[in-house]
Amino acid sequence: MESNNNKPNIDPQFHEVWDAAGQYKYSFENGNDDAWQKFSADMANKKASKVVSNSPFTVQRNFKQIFRIAAAISLIAVGAWAFWFNNQSTAILDQGNYTSNSGEVKEITLKDGSVITLNANSSVDYTITKNARKINLNGMAHFEVAKNPNAPFVIRSGSNQVTVLGTGFDVRSYTNKPLQVTVNHGKVRVEKLAKNSQTTLESAILTKGMRATENPNSVNKKSSYFQIDSSVNLTAVQWNQNGLKFNNANLSEVISAVESQYGVQIEILGNAPSGLRNNPNPKLTATFTPQDKIDFVCKVIGNALDLNLVYKN
Repeated sequence: MESNNNKPNIDPQFHEVWDAAGQYKYSFENGNDDAWQKFSADMANKKASKVVSNSPFTVQRNFKQIFRIAAAISLIAVGAWAFWFNNQSTAILDQGNYTSNSGEVKEITLKDGSVITLNANSSVDYTITKNARKINLNGMAHFEVAKNPNAPFVIRSGSNQVTVLGTGFDVRSYTNKPLQVTVNHGKVRVEKLAKNSQTTLESAILTKGMRATENPNSVNKKSSYFQIDSSVNLTAVQWNQNGLKFNNANLSEVISAVESQYGVQIEILGNAPSGLRNNPNPKLTATFTPQDKIDFVCKVIGNALDLNLVYKN
């Protein structure tokens, strides 16, 4: 120890020994050497703890490490939430496929409360998720759709698409026959899509009493893709599990309904005038049950309208 300006200059190491000695708890050791070794060890431990706790580099390094861990946990949490949310949106809530035979009508109730009445010689498959209700139809069906604005009810048939806006309607889409959509109540949007694409070429909004029929002459857009009828007689043709019912129905509606129900093609023989099938007259009122055979049906229609009808499968 040396004096500078009459003030003692105390070695820092002496301070450490002095402070450690003040905090040292006396214990009985075997000898002075053992006591000094214990005291020295206590000093070394306290010095190491002081260096670690007072080191700004260590604190900064630990902070960066903690920050990285927190960021990683946040990313994992966000990713897990996104994965869960996506799975919730795309998880299948209801799924099925049905086929009906000749003369058979099936009623299918979906889990969302919608009802599909599948006409004879038809097939339908559907997939329902939280955000979408997708239906594929081949043939004819009547739809009573439960409202759910968060899950659009969309029917696909070839290049045609029908989007339901809360309604009851018929869709006819048999192979080699033009699409036909008839609205009983509510509203639908009918769209013609580009081949292998979701691009809309033409669309039409239908409400109660309206019918859209695909125009077979609309090749290369020389004419409209759909023919719209705004005053359809909704009671003219009624079909369900109880059979066929005609109420003042014109011949084209009668023949089309019978062909759909029995899976046949009907021809008019004899001296019937050309184009009679598409003529609004004559008209028929009659009821047929599911037990009635096609031969009987053609005979009754022929006798009532003074026509000779034949059919082929």
